[in-house]
Amino acid sequence: MNEGPIRKPVKARLPVWRRLGVRLGASFLLVTAVAIFLSGLLQYWDQKERLRENLASRLLAIAGTGALLLDGDLHQRVVTEGGKDTPAHEKIRSQLLQIEKTNQLRDRVYTLVDVKGDKAKFAVFSRGEESIGKHYSLARETQPILHQVLKEGKPAYTDIYTNVHGTWITAFAPIQNTAGEIVATLEVDYRVDVYLEQLRTIMLWLYINSLAGAMLALVAGVILARQITRPVGQLSRMARRVVEGDLTTPERIKSRDEIGLLGNVLHLVVERVHLSHRNVVDVLVRVVQAQSRETGSLSQLAGAALALADRLDLSTTQREALELGALLHDIGEIRVPDAVLEKAGPLTPEERGLVQQHPAWGVEILETVPVLTPALDVVGGHHERYDGGGYPQGLRGEEIPLTARIFAVVDSLDAMIHDRPHRHARPVSEALEELQRESQKQFDPRVVDAALKIPPERWAELLVRHVSTE
Repeated sequence: MNEGPIRKPVKARLPVWRRLGVRLGASFLLVTAVAIFLSGLLQYWDQKERLRENLASRLLAIAGTGALLLDGDLHQRVVTEGGKDTPAHEKIRSQLLQIEKTNQLRDRVYTLVDVKGDKAKFAVFSRGEESIGKHYSLARETQPILHQVLKEGKPAYTDIYTNVHGTWITAFAPIQNTAGEIVATLEVDYRVDVYLEQLRTIMLWLYINSLAGAMLALVAGVILARQITRPVGQLSRMARRVVEGDLTTPERIKSRDEIGLLGNVLHLVVERVHLSHRNVVDVLVRVVQAQSRETGSLSQLAGAALALADRLDLSTTQREALELGALLHDIGEIRVPDAVLEKAGPLTPEERGLVQQHPAWGVEILETVPVLTPALDVVGGHHERYDGGGYPQGLRGEEIPLTARIFAVVDSLDAMIHDRPHRHARPVSEALEELQRESQKQFDPRVVDAALKIPPERWAELLVRHVSTE
């Protein structure tokens, strides 16, 4: 795998809408808000019906009581005579005005006669100059109620209705003469503006309560979601690190529920896998070390590579891959004959071709073992050159994996300060000068700069114990 510029790796994060905590919080918020809204809506409907019934009952009482106050015989005579300036008309009108004022009605009360279908005639008004017998078109919503009152002889009221004059609720009561005959109907109208205003207030409080409940639900949902998802997040991070090859720092899940139990089981599994992984690596390292031509040990190379990595800010996963790759970097040489590896003189083209195949052979050996795949970048790329002249793939610059670029510097430095069949060891100081000369050619200049900041004495301690530092 190829790496980009040296930088901290960016952790993969789920989109916000796919995170468990967000979904739990949103679900809690939605369920609570809907429950509060539905509850409030039921209360609204109940209050709406209560207000309507209270208002209608009041109008029914006004109409029923008012009809009893009116003299049916006198009203009949007013209608028959048709005069507005008679004492009888004035008396009926005075009684209607008393009903209006006593009950603090904002609209006039009046009586109706000759009700037929959707038509009627006005009789007497509490206020105004309308003439007796003026035709009146009944609102569609009032017609069945008015006919019911005339038929049954009992007061009744309408539902709320709207016409060109506004929104109303109306009560009717029959006016009877001494013979018990219904001679007229008392109509009491009431504008429901106040009623509607009360309903709007109820609806406003419904919205406010729903919003307040939603906010509380959001806070509670976030707290609850965190409690639930924190251990899940720990499990997710642990699993991601395991997939990335980091088996060194499994998290302890502190939750005491089923998630905590699962986390602790996974913790034990990771520890055992890590132990098995180290055992496999140790076996392979012994095999490679047994046939290695190098003076320094593989563990020293790995330690030196990690020391250089400290100055390049690698992630835990990259450090694991670098260490594993350093330990197994030349495992492919198992397939190269010892005579070629130990040859003191120049190699023939065929022999050089065999040697240059060992990175690819190392990759073939390790890629079938999942726990060893983090080493592939170093194993396959530590002989690539920054200028593209290396092998086996001829990668250039940052096409070469970062861990391979780091190890190439350490491996070359180690090779220069130790004897080889075809040359003698150099002092560490000269080897570092050679690294500087090969910067931007064989080696990544940023890695070389980091290596040069480590004192020669420290390199000597890291790679071998007794070499010249001059």
